[in-house]
Amino acid sequence: MLKLSHPTVDIAITCSNFEKSLDFYHNKLGFEIVLDLEIPDNLAQDIGLAPTAFRQVRLKAGNTLIKLMDIESPPPTPPDQFSAGVRWLTFFVHDIDESVRNLKQNGVEFLSEPISAPDAAGVVCAKDPDGILIELVQI
Repeated sequence: MLKLSHPTVDIAITCSNFEKSLDFYHNKLGFEIVLDLEIPDNLAQDIGLAPTAFRQVRLKAGNTLIKLMDIESPPPTPPDQFSAGVRWLTFFVHDIDESVRNLKQNGVEFLSEPISAPDAAGVVCAKDPDGILIELVQI
């Protein structure tokens, strides 16, 4: 059994278009940049992170860090709307209607209006530039 030393899990996203992804997570969703660093070739290759050196920008989302990868010759966006890998990120919000209003003003486009669900007062999704669903949930 894996014994965690920290209760959160950080998420790394390989971006097909780093600038679009950074704009989405930082400017549109409003997550704060907490670190911008270069990962050298030897580290990236030796532990299997990537085939080459890359830049990583970390953004704070609650207690979680979203780590965006800026790599030379990035892989393309998956062509299928439903593909293997990370499918969505869920963010819990206090007021879903207010959150949607604010994010729409920042240019976020949602797939629907918020709806109720069996386990939530409201749920709504948007997509990041690589098609990862951004799910907002109000419990």
